[in-house]
Formats: sequence, structure tokens, C-alpha cells
Amino acid sequence: MYRLPDFRGAALLFFFCGYFFCGCLVPPRPMAGDPKQSAQTARAGDTIRARAASAEGANPLVPVRISALDGRDEVRVEHTQEGTQVFRRAGAGLVSTADGTAASVRLTPTSTGLGLAGNIYPGEILIEAHGALGLKVTNLVALEDYIGGVVPAELVLWSAAPAEIEAQAVASRTYALRTLAHRRALGKRAFLWDDTRDQVYRGRFSVGSSAAAQRVQARLAKAMADSSGKVLRHATGELFDVRFHATCGGHTAAPSEALPGESTLTGGATACEPCARIGAEERSWSMDDSRRRQVAWRWTASRRDLDALASSLDLGKHLLRLDVLDSDDHGRWRTVRLTGTRESRDISLARLRAELDPARLKSGHILRTWPAPGHALSGGLMFEGLGRGHGAGLCQVGSHELAHAGWSAAAILLHYLPAAQLSRSHLSAPTRLP
Repeated sequence: MYRLPDFRGAALLFFFCGYFFCGCLVPPRPMAGDPKQSAQTARAGDTIRARAASAEGANPLVPVRISALDGRDEVRVEHTQEGTQVFRRAGAGLVSTADGTAASVRLTPTSTGLGLAGNIYPGEILIEAHGALGLKVTNLVALEDYIGGVVPAELVLWSAAPAEIEAQAVASRTYALRTLAHRRALGKRAFLWDDTRDQVYRGRFSVGSSAAAQRVQARLAKAMADSSGKVLRHATGELFDVRFHATCGGHTAAPSEALPGESTLTGGATACEPCARIGAEERSWSMDDSRRRQVAWRWTASRRDLDALASSLDLGKHLLRLDVLDSDDHGRWRTVRLTGTRESRDISLARLRAELDPARLKSGHILRTWPAPGHALSGGLMFEGLGRGHGAGLCQVGSHELAHAGWSAAAILLHYLPAAQLSRSHLSAPTRLP
């Protein structure tokens, strides 16, 4: 993005001549991180909207909300030139700076980025007051820089093969563009969260200066260059509804079934030989085996967990029974009935995971429970299953294994997303910040 320098003296005449000759009627932007410019940033939202309107091309801006700072009353920004800058909530709708208050503050980084919450972020940082809810912080980052931060946060780069990195980059790019466009069409504020509500993003990736670390950095850079601008589309030309997850457990799920209310994409479930093989091997291990399990898992919900579930769903004081009402052809639960001391209620598996904690109830591919479904619950409830995540779309463990077996990024993507077509994007991401 072009930034007008601070001309002085005779250079000022040259500036105005060039300014009108080129027709570049763009107002000067604040100096990088200069708090004295904060008064101008009260109209930052309008400025972002104006710039978004011209953000066409292959590398548009993407607004990413930083969840670790959301709702804070104070935000500290590390700047290589200005040192530490502190911004505080100053009443409803105002941000306090070193020089007063403003509705919002926009900081422009140097080439090294801006430091927030232990991470370094490329692109601009927009800090806004969120009424009584504290501050909200948004990183306005170029699409390819954003994808370059998502991929290392979603994958283990040290062991990732180039094709695996490329496949993840294409999936993440498509998800970002489609999700922003979808939210904009619904009249929602067009931004992405930096956590699993959208895609994990921790700013600029840095691994250190060792030879091994530099090889990892180079591998990421090459994969990003090789996949730059590539997206997945439907046959109609629309951006594909891409989803991805850690491991499917042996077979992926249709997005509309794994993510009811979020995705309308039917079909697309496919076998995943790597996860099936790894899961079978891990299930043969004894329970006291200390090796890390990628696919197989076991967790017991305590009596307290089950009572909290019953209370959350207004079923009564205790959960008495769980019944499985519907499963897909591969054993992944779709709908369950929960019976409490007051009443019963049917909920989706996605809702059950959200209520019990998806980090513990790792997937809907549940092989068995104890007590078995339909039996009385007097204590806890043990779940044993396969997979991690919702199971729809690209399987990351499967992608890793297939890439190391010699599959290309295109072959991996079309295996897990058989209805998609690989193409190059000519769209810009919606960057309007209402």
C-alpha cells in the first residue's frame, strides 16, 4: 500500500505537482505507530472502507480479530521505533492514548511488524472501543501474509511435506475468501477470528536462526509461492465451501451433517486410509502405553460434567441417560437424545461436543461408551472414539501421510474435496469494516 512521505522545503513543490499530475488524491497516512496521529483515526472505519473498495487483486487485505485481546481494558503494542504504546478503554466508545482519546486508533508497522500478546503481526493494527465490553483489536493483513501465518499455526511445519503445506495454503485461502464474502452478503461485519472459530493465526511465523529452522522457513516460503493465489471452486465458479480438521478417524463426513447450520454442502465424504491404519494401530496399544495417539482417543465425562450438561440444557438436576438417534454409514453420531430428571431433549452431535468441551470429546466418530447408549447413568460416562475435529473436508493427518507418500497438493485436495476444482483467484477479500 502506497504511503506518502513527509516532504519538506523544495521537495514540497515537487510533491504537489506530482500529486495533482497523477490524480492520486489520497490523503497522507499517519506515520508508523505515531500516537500524535491518533486524533485522525476517529474516522478509521471510513478510511478502511474506502481503501477496501480499491483492494482488488490477488493480495487484498483481510481483517483478523485478535481473540486474546478481545474485551481487554488495556492493550500494549510493542513498536521498534516507538517502544511500548499503551491504549486503554476510556468510557463507552473511546480509546485512551498518550495524547487524548479517539473512537479508534490505527497503527502502521515498520517492516518488522507490531508486537501484541507475544506475537508479531504484519500489516496495520486497528484498536477500537467496544462500549462496556472493552477493546477490540483487528489486524489488517494482506491475504498472502495472513495465509503465511495460518499454515504454520495449523500444521507442524518441522515434519510437513511441501505438498501438505501447499494443500493447507489453498484450503485456508479459499476458506478465508469465501467466509468473508459470505458474512458480508449476510450483512455481518466481515472479519475472521484468529482461533478455531475460523482458522488459527498467530501473526508472522518465525522459527529462529539455526540451519534447521531456516530450512523450515525456506520450505514454507517455497510452498507459499507455489500455491500463491490458488483456490478451490465449485463447477459454477463459486468459491468452494472448504472445511478442514485434524484427523477424520478413517472416513470424512459430509459438511452438512458434521456442521449442521453452518454448511449446506452435501456429499463429499471419503475414505481416509492413513487415518484408518493409524487408528487401528493405536487401538491395539495398551491403555498404559505412553506413546502419543494421533487418531484414537478415550475420555470419561465425570458425574459433575454430566450434571453441568443437564443444567445447561435445562434437563433437570441430573443426566439419566444418553441415546443415539442417528449415525452416518461410518459410525459417526449425528443426533443424540439426552434424558434428565426433568425432561428429554434431542441435540446434534456438534452441540453435544460444544457443551461437553470439544477438546475432550474429540469427535463424533464414537466407537463405544460405558455404560452403553440407552443404559442408566449412575456415575460418569466413558467415550472411546477415533478422529479429532468435525471430520468434514480436508483431513490434516491424512494429508500429511499422503504428501509423504508422494501425492501432489492437487491430488490431496481433490481426494478429500472431490466436488472441488482447483483454480487461481482473481477475487479480492471483503475488507469492509462497518
